[in-house]
Amino acid sequence: MSIVRDNKEEKQRGNTVLAAKAGFWYVCGNFVGKSITFITTPIFARLMTPSDYGEFSNFAIWVTILILIVGAELFNTLSKAYYDFKDNYDEYVSSITILGGLITLITYFIFLLCRNYVFRIVAIPEQYVHLLFVFLLFSFCRLVFYARERTLYRYKTVAVVTVISLVVPTVISVFLVYFLPASSQLSARLYGYYVPSAIIGLFCAVAVFKNGISFKWKYCKYALALSLPLLVHYLTSYLLTSTNIVIAKNIAGNEAAAIISIANSTIQILIVLFHATSGALTTWIMDNLELGKEEKIRKGTFYYIIILAVIIVAIILFAPEIIHILGGKKYLAAIILLPGLIFAVFVRSITDIFTIILTYDKNVVRTAFYTGLFAMASIVAKIWLLPDYGILALVYVNIVVFIALFLINYFLVKQAGYANSIFLKGIIGVIFLTGFLVIFSPILYKLPYLRYMLIGALMVGCMIVVGTNRNKLISVVKNKTKIK
Repeated sequence: MSIVRDNKEEKQRGNTVLAAKAGFWYVCGNFVGKSITFITTPIFARLMTPSDYGEFSNFAIWVTILILIVGAELFNTLSKAYYDFKDNYDEYVSSITILGGLITLITYFIFLLCRNYVFRIVAIPEQYVHLLFVFLLFSFCRLVFYARERTLYRYKTVAVVTVISLVVPTVISVFLVYFLPASSQLSARLYGYYVPSAIIGLFCAVAVFKNGISFKWKYCKYALALSLPLLVHYLTSYLLTSTNIVIAKNIAGNEAAAIISIANSTIQILIVLFHATSGALTTWIMDNLELGKEEKIRKGTFYYIIILAVIIVAIILFAPEIIHILGGKKYLAAIILLPGLIFAVFVRSITDIFTIILTYDKNVVRTAFYTGLFAMASIVAKIWLLPDYGILALVYVNIVVFIALFLINYFLVKQAGYANSIFLKGIIGVIFLTGFLVIFSPILYKLPYLRYMLIGALMVGCMIVVGTNRNKLISVVKNKTKIK
């Protein structure tokens, strides 16, 4: 059985106004929902003992890593599969959902069979390992549901479910941790968050299989050929940004790790935002690649990058205030780290555009190889440079690695024949200007009046742009613009 699509829907695919409206809901849902989790972090840090909070943090890290592994990035193949299996799209979605479930169950049994070895590595009590895999199973179903709805431009559904899946479990876990005794706080935090999340994932699974349950190996082979290189790419990209704390702790001690952690908390919310915008951009880019509208992608992605640049410039200018709110005076040393970390995330987000194009071309093996290679090299470089150059070395390594990956992935896109989709000179110009701000940010932090003047100029500039284009923006929001 296939999803019903009328001619009007097909004609609208690739339309910028439709994508902007749909992307707005998707980004809002992701950003608002995950912001709730970010905001409640200080609450749990104060309610829970350091031991329990550390135990929960370890559990959460393994959730992040294992969802990448057991999910095998299968859900990220739905955007491309839409064009290759339009008439049997529901069968494809059903097949990879079942495949992801099988991979999760196999991984679970491996954990149980090798419990004496594996449980020591993950450092999670056995009773919580069962909870971990129940959550992973239904979390994968939720990710498939999101990817399907996003591919079909049903972003409001994604936004609503995303907010519910983040806000409801967070509120329940806060309530349980507050009212239950201290001895039960860890269980309250874990079960209070992950059980409701799993239940929401169960409802998503029902929605995915609503049009029928089907499992065909040909779809699994297609998905695995595309998803496994993506898995390597995204897993190693995660390692590039997540190893700073571990390396700092083991070489420079807990104080250095704490400073990095505060700065890292800031970029995590930025990663959430940029990941959401990249997800909203994926379907639009692939639609226009399918239609052969490379010039449209060239212009649209450049405007998108300018918007990202404005966001990171604002955060860099407000870095002292952000660090003061998050950590207070004892973590002011983290201020100097923030501009470089933010800049690295910005370059990474631009590179994600190249990954979307290479995914459409089913040509992601080499990008995965280079990402993995540079991730390993970055770990070696960080361990080597940290003792002599301090924690700033971690930031510099991230910047160099992400710039190298940006250049390599551009050449891969060029070799694939999509160079006309990228406004390279304009993008390099934006990167250069933002990098210039990063270099001189320490001076700005010592001259607050100059920094506030730049903030004021940025705000005036944004107001002028919004005012000049207010009619177009209103049309997008109200969906009154004519679809061409």
